[in-house]
Amino acid sequence: MKTISLSSKEATASLFTNLGLGAGQILLWGGSYFILSVLSKPIMAETGWTYQMVYGALSFSLVISGLVVPFVGRMIQSLQHNHLFRYTGLVMAAGLLIMGSARNYPTYILAWAITGLAMGMGLYDALFASIGKYFGKSTRNMIVKVTLISSLAPTISWLITSYLLENLGWRDTCFVYAAILGLGILPLHFFVFPQVSPPAAENSKSKEADAAGPEPKLFLLLISSFTLGAVLTTGIIINLIDILTRKDNTMASSLMIISFLGPSQAGVRLLELIMPPATPLKMSVISALAMLAGLILLMVSNSLAIPGVILFGMGNGMRSVVRGTLPLSLFGESSYAVLIGKLGRWPLIAQAVTPVIAGFIMQKFNSMYFLGVFLIIALVNVLISVVIYGTVKKTHLSVPPLRQIQKTI
Repeated sequence: MKTISLSSKEATASLFTNLGLGAGQILLWGGSYFILSVLSKPIMAETGWTYQMVYGALSFSLVISGLVVPFVGRMIQSLQHNHLFRYTGLVMAAGLLIMGSARNYPTYILAWAITGLAMGMGLYDALFASIGKYFGKSTRNMIVKVTLISSLAPTISWLITSYLLENLGWRDTCFVYAAILGLGILPLHFFVFPQVSPPAAENSKSKEADAAGPEPKLFLLLISSFTLGAVLTTGIIINLIDILTRKDNTMASSLMIISFLGPSQAGVRLLELIMPPATPLKMSVISALAMLAGLILLMVSNSLAIPGVILFGMGNGMRSVVRGTLPLSLFGESSYAVLIGKLGRWPLIAQAVTPVIAGFIMQKFNSMYFLGVFLIIALVNVLISVVIYGTVKKTHLSVPPLRQIQKTI
């Protein structure tokens, strides 16, 4: 692999850097993707807007995010200072301020359009692109550690938002959360990302030309795999309570079963730091197989629901890391930020439309039919992962072990 040249002094990742980026991701995810889990009911109760109207705005914001991510990747790669990622908190804060002030639906939609822009600027795809550019040999290790910390985002952000809602109401909750983002994320990102120059011998056109890598077929296969993974994760997780309760589980037992999802996602990321070396290529196949196996167990019996959720969570936890490490290992670091931006578009758009389609299937058919549809998607995802593995081996692309990546770039 090539040696990345950022400046005369390469950036290094400290414990504070990892903790800071992880904490920043918790706040950013909590102020966007997860906030309606807490605020949707009071918003609907006050405004009279339907469930589809309230959550449709979130889907709209995910489409916006998917459309801007390739542009964000190019900007991160080409600009000397990482302005887009640094100012994510301010943009997301603006979206929350407008949402808290919204007295009509068009204003509410505008708020989520701005929030979607912020999501494209600062969530995982932009984060991975920024890490790849500024932290060279520490990229893989940082991705694992930061995603391990940010896997706590649902739990922590729900606690923060619930506390604010109980004491302030939903509008003031938006205002306070906006202040937290506006005052917290900007200085944090300024401190974390050093003032370094981009690689000297490259220009934006060469970066863009190389972004598809030496194998365009492989690039398209990666997009397909990441998109199907996003569909699986979104469709199953948002409907998991309905799936379990429709299979004659009580609400209490369903919530207990779901409680294993978060720890399994975090736990597998922790294992990646201590397990024997494995390539991102192998991890992508294992991730796809784990998600498939989890769905099979969910279909077979209620008594296997807990191991099914654990396996599915482990597969999804690995998937989040593979999204950052597999493109790096296959295509190198020279155009990594541009590549991550391009790979992020369709998964984000898929996340936007999946709740609508999945909700329709769940409403019109039973939970077994729903699981059957997603089982087919999971099987196709496994097949694509195997094809990627075979394509890499056939073309003799070099894919070093995960731990070796951080030593060789």
